Amino acid sequence: MNIRNLGSVAMVLVALPAMAQQTGGLSGKVTAKDGKPLAGVQVEATSSVMPQPRRVVTGENGEYRMPFLPPGPYVLTFTKSGMMPAKRGTDVLLQQTNTINVTLTEAQVAGAEVAVVATTTLVDPTSSELKASLGSELIASLPVGQDYRDLIKLMPGIMYTQDTVRGPSAGGSGQDNVHQFDGVNVNLPMYGTLSSQPAGHDLDQITINKGGADATGFNRSAGYSINSISKSGTNFWTGELSFQILPNNLVAKRKTMSFTPAYYEQEKTYTIANVGGPILKDQLYFFLSVYRPTVKMENSSNNYGPTPNFDETRTELFGKLTWSPISSLLVHASMRDSNDTVEHSGYQGSGAGPTTGQGGKTTWRIPTLEATWNLTPNSFLNFKATNFIFKSADHPDYRSSVNPAFDVTPLDVNNLNTQGQFSVPRLQTPPPGGSLTQAQIDFNSFATPIIAKYGYAPEGGGIVGGYFQINNQNFFRRNYELAFDTVFGDTVTHNFHAGVQWFKEMEDLYRISNGWGSITVPFNTKIPSGLPNAGTLVYFMAAVNQQGISGVPIIHSEYVALNFEVNDKIKWRDFTFNVGFVVSNDKMYGSGLAEAPGGGYSAARGNKYLEHEVKFSDTLQPRVGVVWNYSKSDTVYANFARFVPAVSSLPRASSWDRNLAATVNVYFDQTGRQMAHQVDQSSTGKLYQDGMKPRHTDEFLVGTAKDFGRGLSGRLYGRYRKSVDFWEDTNNGARVMFTNYGTPYGPQDYYIPDLDKRLNQIFGPTAYANIAATKGVFVIAQLDNSFTKYYEVTCEAEWKRENAYFNASYSWSHYYGNFDQDNSTTTTANDSNIFVGSSNIADDFGRQLWNNKYGNLSGDRRHKLKLFGTYNLPWWSGRVGAYFIYQSGQPWQFSDYKVYPLDKQAQNSSSTSDTNRYSEPAGSRTTDAHYQLDFNYTHSFLKSKKYRLEAMADVYNVFNKRTGYNIQSNVNSNYAGLVQSFYNPRRLQLGVRFLF
Repeated sequence: MNIRNLGSVAMVLVALPAMAQQTGGLSGKVTAKDGKPLAGVQVEATSSVMPQPRRVVTGENGEYRMPFLPPGPYVLTFTKSGMMPAKRGTDVLLQQTNTINVTLTEAQVAGAEVAVVATTTLVDPTSSELKASLGSELIASLPVGQDYRDLIKLMPGIMYTQDTVRGPSAGGSGQDNVHQFDGVNVNLPMYGTLSSQPAGHDLDQITINKGGADATGFNRSAGYSINSISKSGTNFWTGELSFQILPNNLVAKRKTMSFTPAYYEQEKTYTIANVGGPILKDQLYFFLSVYRPTVKMENSSNNYGPTPNFDETRTELFGKLTWSPISSLLVHASMRDSNDTVEHSGYQGSGAGPTTGQGGKTTWRIPTLEATWNLTPNSFLNFKATNFIFKSADHPDYRSSVNPAFDVTPLDVNNLNTQGQFSVPRLQTPPPGGSLTQAQIDFNSFATPIIAKYGYAPEGGGIVGGYFQINNQNFFRRNYELAFDTVFGDTVTHNFHAGVQWFKEMEDLYRISNGWGSITVPFNTKIPSGLPNAGTLVYFMAAVNQQGISGVPIIHSEYVALNFEVNDKIKWRDFTFNVGFVVSNDKMYGSGLAEAPGGGYSAARGNKYLEHEVKFSDTLQPRVGVVWNYSKSDTVYANFARFVPAVSSLPRASSWDRNLAATVNVYFDQTGRQMAHQVDQSSTGKLYQDGMKPRHTDEFLVGTAKDFGRGLSGRLYGRYRKSVDFWEDTNNGARVMFTNYGTPYGPQDYYIPDLDKRLNQIFGPTAYANIAATKGVFVIAQLDNSFTKYYEVTCEAEWKRENAYFNASYSWSHYYGNFDQDNSTTTTANDSNIFVGSSNIADDFGRQLWNNKYGNLSGDRRHKLKLFGTYNLPWWSGRVGAYFIYQSGQPWQFSDYKVYPLDKQAQNSSSTSDTNRYSEPAGSRTTDAHYQLDFNYTHSFLKSKKYRLEAMADVYNVFNKRTGYNIQSNVNSNYAGLVQSFYNPRRLQLGVRFLF
């Protein structure tokens, strides 16, 4: 019998148990016709992706296990003296173990060798993990983009998002997810976002885990965890050359904010080339690929008129070697190198003057080495070393010649567009039915000539000058892992796993302002008390980075983690019990302090010091699960898991050298003379509250899965997650000062009761007279009663036949709490790298957790329906693919600083920012629900056994549903309540692909 379509199995979504490394596995049981287990059966696995075959022998209970297999198509051959051999074709999926059970018949009874293609379903008899896998053939047949993040939209129960930096919510924030590429964590170190933009062009498989985790793979994610494996060489020469284009004339009219009209003509292209084959047959394979996407925007214009044309070009190279010198040793080594150059960004969709943009260059490199050694037929050792290097540097299109100096350099008020980035003021308007106050009249009188000179409209608005800063920021992550797996036992079998992981994340930052940085005309703002000229009206204010002025060197910070994991999968009769744990030790290092004799710190510019340690005793993360395989293909399961996320921005956010590189607010009079300056406390170094416990997430899962036969299977599950003990930077006296609008959680006391003494040890004995003097000083604290909760009920169905595949899922979920990491920035769409542990949350008055923060979180999407599938047309050399999504809208709420006047007065704050100062309970409002249909058609020409030519067409958002989201929530903005972002319009992408 010919075993056909072995590669097609990996195209489907399945949920199977995990492997810890960049591999998968096979396991099962061999029995005789009477159901008795057969011992001593030789099981041989062969594959095009594995140079030499792997062999094991069944134990006394008839069971076998083959971990650490490279993902790909396999043929299993079962042989035993006196029995007829049998073959099974299947696929090994990334980080999953496929179960293949076989019944052998006696040789004299059997008439021929038995060969069967074993397909996978949503049912796994030994695991409760909520895993799903996608293979390259399915990806190529569906309307998905070229980037890694585009594939996430296919995963059941996970919200659909157009964010290009942050990830979607899946029981946690967009920074709680972990993204791995060839087993390398490609999240931006210390931020948890997928900012490195890995592409999906050379992926062979991806696997995502959103719940029910065991203690393998060092999974500490409070969201989902996704991994991928790249294509590999084989004994056969294969390759691909493809080109895709998305021209501007095949895109429907883009919808933009009515108050910031912009126009541009955009064209995107994608060029891909790869080749793979043998260097030494049956021993050493290679794979090489090139990826070159481009984006061009021409004829650009906005409220200021013509703007420079945007241009982005990226070149990514990848090489991989697979080596098996002996059958018991398998080695993978790879290198990925990417260079991305951008010119003239920042002009589209905003009132930005024609010199306010910037350009930049980003490079990232990922070398990997992984080796698996088959110690005995049932024992394996795996080693992995990876490195992640991400470097970025940007430059403003206009570089100011101003060199600021505190108390000396004036602001040239006659040439504000040369001083940095100047935000044109907007005229004050009276409240409904009211009239202007005298302060508003005076402000408008001063602002009107400025608006006339620098603005684009009589009412004001816009930015002119250059981009406000110059940034050089480099990230590094080094990772080493060692794992041991073995199988033992007869009546009760144990699949035992133990592993250790060490990684270090590092950031080097050098950031200076362009001239005076960000310059504004604040309304009715006076110099705070305690400064020269206190109480004097401020006419201009500049926010300038101190690093360039004070000559501070590069700020270096580190996050070092040591993780141990132990997991035992115990199989007894129809039950599988999973018992394991992960335990971690995390250390955060900054620069600028040194441990003082007798305790505490002393100032030591540039010195590396331990900011905080999270000890093993605080990070025990148990993983316990049970699966009852109550019939041949049906299960019920339950699981408990705790996660202590490793992502934190605190090593840099609290580094003491930030005191020398902080943001400084400089106050000017109407002539541009400096009157005073003050450090923004939230951007300085910080000390830690004693006795903090790390944030953790507890997850409870129950579910069932059933194989209905004829290619149809399904699963139904419920999931609950609760995250508590969030850390944030906040005012030391927040629980003392901000008591007028809600009752503070926890004791109404200072977070660090002796902060004055600690700071005097660093700054000098008279720096702070008493503890009350530190009430505005920012510290790192565990926010009392901080939490998020997530409830989910999901049903999934999968149907597959030889020429068709269909997947359907519906999820109801509720994500709420009082800590919204996804809504804690001032940017237009909240789509940016936000400090984890040092955001706007709990910063100053109106932003505390008891200030309307309880409610539905911005990542909540109550209903999510996803349908997708493919079909090979029997009468035509083509195939079609489609994807449909319906999901509920985005929760939001209005913000208004004027709601908190007494707390503002208690802080003696001059801030008039609405950001994160909710004037109604969180999530009180919701945007419209969104749905869209994407469609793909692929036609094959000149198809033969050796080569194939294909033409592709992808139509995204067929119904041109441009739903609005991301509402302007700031009440004191001129555009409060208006939509700021829209889903992308209908667009047609065309391509051609040659494969051999």
